[in-house]
Amino acid sequence: MPCFRWVLVLFVMTAGVAQAAPFAYITNQLDDTVAVVDTATNQVVKTIKVGSRPAGVVVTANGSRVYVSNPESHSLSMIDGRLQKLIKTKVLGIAPVGIDADSVGKRVYVADWYQNVVRVLDGKTLRLIKIIQVEKAPAGVVVSEKRQRIYVSNRDSDSVSSINARTLKVISTGKVGHHPFGITVDKAGKRLYVANVLSHDVTVLDARTLKQVARIDVGERPYVVALTASGKQLLVSNQDDDTISVIDTQTNTVIKTVTVGETPEGIAIHPDQIHAYVANWMSGTVSVLNLKAFQVEQTIKTGQGSRAFGRFMQRE
Repeated sequence: MPCFRWVLVLFVMTAGVAQAAPFAYITNQLDDTVAVVDTATNQVVKTIKVGSRPAGVVVTANGSRVYVSNPESHSLSMIDGRLQKLIKTKVLGIAPVGIDADSVGKRVYVADWYQNVVRVLDGKTLRLIKIIQVEKAPAGVVVSEKRQRIYVSNRDSDSVSSINARTLKVISTGKVGHHPFGITVDKAGKRLYVANVLSHDVTVLDARTLKQVARIDVGERPYVVALTASGKQLLVSNQDDDTISVIDTQTNTVIKTVTVGETPEGIAIHPDQIHAYVANWMSGTVSVLNLKAFQVEQTIKTGQGSRAFGRFMQRE
């Protein structure tokens, strides 16, 4: 009987961990912090001081590590996702902005806006592994583990670079719209989606060839793109009209436009696939968007200049 009780307790504890809601890590660019939001309660449970003007952020798939780029202090912050504590800061180039990591956090990829490079770092030690030259003003970065590629949007070149994740060399470059910024790729590694800030549209590319498949008009100054787990819907944050465009990826058409906070930027899809979290820079808030009803359920005050550019929530 005692053994059975211990097994039961262990099962309940394990089930509780498995079902625990993830945390959202929101970079607040104007107060140099990261707000930690418990998505079970939609409350800020901790605020972590990082470097100056934090912008980019990525959370590893299991939530154990969080990496934050700080452009003004030329650094990268590493946060322990279990303890929610800053554990290391590394000086890194001139203006690190866009950032992504592989699912286990073995490697971290950081785009330097001014130096036109992507730095590859060891995810545990932040040791520099390689510097890769790309085109002008690299902004967004996304890793496709299915295709073994790293894709980078180059804002001032109106292009996307494709990097081989094994050789760490640029293998191709494709043209997109005007001033590309946010970028994402589907799970199958077949389609790449790029938000073009000044042409007010999204370019859809073949992820293998970087050839254009479609161009979709959205709102004013689209900034970030995020796919649902099924890949059937793409969310786009439109900075200047305070909206999210919802795109049907089968037809490449906008099926819904939802008003959120002022100057929406970062977007992350919750593992429940029912909710999306949107960081609003000017409002200093996060909007919790219901993807079934296409409406804002809740607004969370997070800090000054909430940007959260990147995959700021643990993946499903």
